[in-house]
Amino acid sequence: MTATIILGIVIAALFANALRIMYKAFFKGEAACCDSGGSSCSSGCNGCPMKKAIDTNYKNRVEQIEKLELHKTIDVDGMTCDNCVFKVIRALEKVDGVKIAAASLEKQSAQVGLTKNISAEVLRDAINKAGYHAGAVTI
Repeated sequence: MTATIILGIVIAALFANALRIMYKAFFKGEAACCDSGGSSCSSGCNGCPMKKAIDTNYKNRVEQIEKLELHKTIDVDGMTCDNCVFKVIRALEKVDGVKIAAASLEKQSAQVGLTKNISAEVLRDAINKAGYHAGAVTI
């Protein structure tokens, strides 16, 4: 009887952890190869299928941004993993007037395609509120 209860608790805990990981991966857009704390990825992250998808997604987003009449580039300090990239993109895309955003971990920058002219300060504020440091904004 006691063994059955303990086994049930262990199974429930494993199931709950699996649900948490799936929720983060699918609904919050966090890369499965990055830890949930947002710190640096391990070196194994470079071979991660999620990393390849992120790189392809970045290229596609930049192509869409460059087609728009208004676009800006923002220097971003503090991104350490793909989870950070997702957070910066989400923060920028919540700004009214931002049609699409892309961020690069390697370049430590973000690009935005705009539907209307938005001040550099508004874009910096969005990044800063997401927990990163926004630098220079160029057109």
